[in-house]
Amino acid sequence: MADDGKEPKDDPFADDDDDDDEPVEGEEEGAAKKGVPMVGDVTLQDGRLFWAGLWADSEEDLKAGKGKKFKYGGPEGQSEAALTQMPSGEWHGYFFNPGDEGDTKCKEKGVKLKFDGNQARGGGENTFGEFSLKGSYDAATKKMTLRKAYLYQDDDDDDDEIVDAEPEDVAAEIAGLEGDAEIPIEELRKRMAAFEEEERKAKAAKTA
Repeated sequence: MADDGKEPKDDPFADDDDDDDEPVEGEEEGAAKKGVPMVGDVTLQDGRLFWAGLWADSEEDLKAGKGKKFKYGGPEGQSEAALTQMPSGEWHGYFFNPGDEGDTKCKEKGVKLKFDGNQARGGGENTFGEFSLKGSYDAATKKMTLRKAYLYQDDDDDDDEIVDAEPEDVAAEIAGLEGDAEIPIEELRKRMAAFEEEERKAKAAKTA
């Protein structure tokens, strides 16, 4: 992700203000939040900041013990003062992503975080695509809570629409969509990437 100081046009948090914990007029108080929650403790080890904790598809899943581990190393050469006022900089680490064959360790490098007081904002890129981060750091508890949302490109394909389909096809399509809703977003993106790669290879074979 380019570090030009500007919010990407398709940033899922671009229309959020700093008071995103307050209910928006016309929006239900229990409305789904953007992205997935990441909650962890910040520590200082040998002058380097570390952030480690759990992430899940929702706060409810975290409370239910369904979280997956993550750990990131941040700016180096820091003193205890960094735990009071977090410095902006790059973070490198990994998170575990659930899949059909077990959890997969996914690495992330060059994740940028910028702090304004206790508010944090940033982003990065991994094997699933670009993403934005937004949240806050509590100096009293040394706990940082961020939400992570991927930047989706505009999709002009019409294959998501159900047009003039037979009733049984519609039922199968709906069942498939409901099943996808239970799969973590990063696993869905991984499967889509594999599907697109298979399509690319098939097209290449036909033109060979």
